[in-house]
Amino acid sequence: MSSRKLIGRGFVERVSMAPAGAAFRAEPLLVAVLAIAYVLLFGGLLLTRTPPFAAQDEAFHWQRVLQIADGHLLAETLGPNSWGGPIDRAGYLQMLYHIDRIQKHGPVDPVEAYALSDHLAAQPRTPEVVAFSSSASFAPLAYLPQAVAVAVARAAGLGPLGQMQAGRFGNLAVYGLMVAAILRALPAGRVAILALALSPVALQSACSLSADPLNLTLPVLMLALVWRLRDRGTPLSRGEGAGLVALSAALGLLKLTMAPFAGAVLYLPAAVAGGSVRSRVALGGLCLTVAVGIAVLWNAAYPFVPGLYWGTGADPAAQIAQLRADPLEALRVLAATVRDWAVMWWRDGYGRYGGHPPPWHGYASDRWVLPAFWVLLALALCDGARRRDLSFAAGSLIPAPGYALLLLVAFWVGYTPVGGATVDGVQGRYFLPMHALVLLGLAAAAGAWSPAGLRRGLRLALFAAALALGGVVLMEVLDVWRSLWPVGVCCGG
Repeated sequence: MSSRKLIGRGFVERVSMAPAGAAFRAEPLLVAVLAIAYVLLFGGLLLTRTPPFAAQDEAFHWQRVLQIADGHLLAETLGPNSWGGPIDRAGYLQMLYHIDRIQKHGPVDPVEAYALSDHLAAQPRTPEVVAFSSSASFAPLAYLPQAVAVAVARAAGLGPLGQMQAGRFGNLAVYGLMVAAILRALPAGRVAILALALSPVALQSACSLSADPLNLTLPVLMLALVWRLRDRGTPLSRGEGAGLVALSAALGLLKLTMAPFAGAVLYLPAAVAGGSVRSRVALGGLCLTVAVGIAVLWNAAYPFVPGLYWGTGADPAAQIAQLRADPLEALRVLAATVRDWAVMWWRDGYGRYGGHPPPWHGYASDRWVLPAFWVLLALALCDGARRRDLSFAAGSLIPAPGYALLLLVAFWVGYTPVGGATVDGVQGRYFLPMHALVLLGLAAAAGAWSPAGLRRGLRLALFAAALALGGVVLMEVLDVWRSLWPVGVCCGG
């Protein structure tokens, strides 16, 4: 073949490949643009149009936020299985007003609500001693973003409703920073994790006063850092080792089920974790000991039993005795719970809104909720790293059902009455960390399969589909909120 023909063929190949290469380079930018637009639209709408104290358990979170905003990080013991303390009376009365209206199953008048907020803001600040054990028993870490924002809003002269909205905004802002840190740390699986972080219930929680945002992002950050360090392959610096220990301590200050995520440090290769198997086990053991130790000590100081608080008839001592006497029966109860509730947990963790009796609580249509499960799984399989990491994949996928089991056992012991046929009280949003484990495990197992163009095209299409499904769900949610809290962009108060 002549040199002219060779040059000509090469030119044609380069021209034909250029658009595909440009598309590949543009894919991260397109993902970022879609994600930012989605958060600005739906995050802004959720912040302004979700009725006050209407999100899941938001009234209880609000009381803990008020306590921490006043500088009281530790709750007071008020009686058996009862904790709380003095909180801002204006904020407490504002919350009671909304809960009263919500329990009447009708809409709340925003003009009246803001008038009350203005009236309370004009009164001298006085404390009210309140028991709110379900949130007072938690460590303050997951409430710091909301509490700081509330304290700033109070200093600026805003009333209770303005403070509440500021707390929601602070929660979303820190959630966004945490998600950005996770995406920066991950060597792969970024788009799948981003889609999970923007799923309807996760975003609703971030736009509320909930403690869930840090309970989701801190464990995933630990997994992301470990995978990044494995992928990098160079020894840890002292600062990086200290950072892993500090992050483990933070995990211990979250819900009890988050502490085991510190064990991910054991997945670091010996060459990374100090040069020997002994050093790897020592570092991983230290992180796990710190996390579990802090979690155990905190829960020993605040031994809250949710079933006693909510009156379910729970008896932890009797449940543990039954477990020892007949472990097979306990396994049967757990298996029956998974059989009967698995699909409902996904509905609850993806398509739910609100935390009060109907119409202040419900679910989006299954035609949007159920396909989203498969879209997220497929997205993870298109989001692998340069090098397949089967060890990290196994380290993520195998513990995933273990996390679910730990969660079920905790609610079986602490919430379910003795003799119950299934475990009670488990909500779908509690499984979000498990979903992250599954998505990261699938991404690590899939690797960067070829052809790259097909993989990246599918990834972008699936991410767009995930946002579309989530957006339709949130539109249904916002339509309900519009009828119950008929106001546009709320400010003042």
